[in-house]
This record gives sequence, C-alpha cells and structure tokens, in this order.
Amino acid sequence: MWLSFFIAIFAKSIGGLCSQNFGPLVHIAVFAITTDKTDDIRIMNQTDIALQIAIQAHSGQTDRQGEPYILHPLAVGLAGETDEQRAAGFLHDVVEDSDFTFDDLLNRGISSSVVNALRLLTHDKHVTYQQYIQNIIDSGNPIALSVKYNDLQHNYARSKEFPDLQTKYADVIDMVKSAIDLNSQTGLYHQTDGVAVAVFAGGCFWGVQHEFGKIAGVMRSLVGYTGGEEELPTYADVRTHNTHHVESVLIEYDPQTVSYTELCRVFFEIHDPAQTDGVGSDIGPQYRSCVFYADGEQQTEAQSVIADLRSRGYVVNTLLLPLGKFWTGEEFHQRYYEKTGGEPYCHIRQRKF
Repeated sequence: MWLSFFIAIFAKSIGGLCSQNFGPLVHIAVFAITTDKTDDIRIMNQTDIALQIAIQAHSGQTDRQGEPYILHPLAVGLAGETDEQRAAGFLHDVVEDSDFTFDDLLNRGISSSVVNALRLLTHDKHVTYQQYIQNIIDSGNPIALSVKYNDLQHNYARSKEFPDLQTKYADVIDMVKSAIDLNSQTGLYHQTDGVAVAVFAGGCFWGVQHEFGKIAGVMRSLVGYTGGEEELPTYADVRTHNTHHVESVLIEYDPQTVSYTELCRVFFEIHDPAQTDGVGSDIGPQYRSCVFYADGEQQTEAQSVIADLRSRGYVVNTLLLPLGKFWTGEEFHQRYYEKTGGEPYCHIRQRKF
C-alpha cells in the first residue's frame, strides 16, 4: 500500500513538523490517493481509508501559520500505537471541520469503535473546552484518551507564537496525562484463595476477553501478560517484542456452573489453533495460541480437549504450558470492546464440539 511509503517518509521529519515546510509531502499523499487504482475499499485497511478521508476533508484548509492543516491530523495519527488510534488520529477533526458526518465515516468503512471515539473527540461548541476534556476522561475510552493526548501535545508544540492557544492547551494536557497514567499501570496478579482460575492466549486479548465474557460461570476476567521471565511487562513492551510474554486472558470462574473442560472448548471455538505465527491477522509471537495450565488436572483436561479436536479433523498447534506469573494488563485494555463499543475483528465463535 502507498500508505506505508508515505508514513516512512513523513515519520522521518515529524519531529520538526512545526518549523519545516511539509507542503510537498502533502502533495505526495494527495497524488498517491487520487491516482491509486484500487477504488474498492475492501482491499484497503482502515488506516488507509482514514488517511484518504482526512486529506479529502482538510483539502485547502490552513492553520494560523498558513501551513496546510492536514499536517496536524497526520502528526496525531502517526503518534498512535494501534491501528484504531492512528485512524482516529487522522480523523479527529474531520466531522468538526468539514461536511463529513459520523454516518459517512461508517459508510466508508470506518469501524464503530473508531467512530465512537470520534464522537467524544468532536467538540460541541455549547460545551466549555474544560468540560469537553473532562467528558473524554470520564468516558474511559482508550482510543479517545490517547488521541486527545497526542492532539494536545502537537497543538501545544506548534502554537508557540500564539499565547492564547498555549494557555488553552497547557491547562488541560496534565489532566489528560494523569488519566492516561492512571490507566497505564500493570501489576502482578494474586489469586484469591478458593477462586478457580484459567488462563488462555489466543491472539489479541481484547477479543478473547470479550468472548469469554458471554459464558455463564465466568465471574471475572483480566487481560494481561504471561509466558515470559521479564518483570512488569507493558503493552508496549510485549507489542514490540521487548519481552517474551504473550497477550493472555485470566478467567476467574465458578466450577459449579462451568467446568475447565468447557472453558477449553470455548477457547478453541473462538480462534484458529492451527496457526503457528499468531491468530487471524494478528501476527507475531505475542499472539501465539497457548493454554497455561495451573496444575496437573488442568493439563490433563486440556490435553483431552486437544485430542478430541484432532480426532474431529482439526489441526491444533496450540502450546500447552505451565502457568507462571500473570501480569494484569493496563486498565486501558480491560473490557476494551465494552469501553469502545466495537466488535472483535478476529474472534467469532464457531462450534467445533
């Protein structure tokens, strides 16, 4: 895709965005979009579509310094850590500053989770700026919070010539940063006596937690990291392979309502255990399929479920490993789809038993 080429060029210069003329880079992006032969959005990913829409929406707009306005959403989008944050970053001013509506974005292929974040990020002028920021914080929406922080940082950096804007942004940056810090802590899980626990890893932990949340007998679930030796892993550490952990989900359950065997069956029905390099479109060792058993009984039950699957003709490459330390993930990632209003993109339950 042309987007990868454009991002590579733009990212080299992003640090000096406020002082350099990036007009030529914008023209490169516009040329790439307007001459692209792939009009079918089904072969474009969401980030490509978002950037295409943003350049179209902000065409001809300039900021106070006379620079193309598109440079700002480009910087905010490129600062995102996930595809959803990047898409929302590119689009965060589109509805406010153009004729695009939220429905238009949905119809163009932008996911409901990104559009829900954009609803929070779009400032209703009847609400004070401070209250607008507080509403984003109170929502707990991880996409909106991250994008707003990147937006504020870049706006502050590029508004040095305008004291009124500096004051506006300085007053709220710390508010958002404090909320992000509060939602970015990890810690070691401590099991409560008498509570049964199961731990599975099957690709992106957002979707795994979402699916297990539908199962009767699951009392609580936590996304987090296990399988590595490093202490206090973070989402960024695991995503960039700075640790040997995998994204995983710990389930506290009532054995009188749902058995460990039944949980194993659900696990194998919500992902493809044949993959060895990840799950679905999430590729990398941090997404590998694993069952972490807490004791010999769980190990035996998991082995029995795997044997049952293979007898039915399914390929199973899931790793069966002893459970070590489980590190609870950041609050940002807990119940992710509940907070964002989205739906899992690679976890759909298919009956196999």
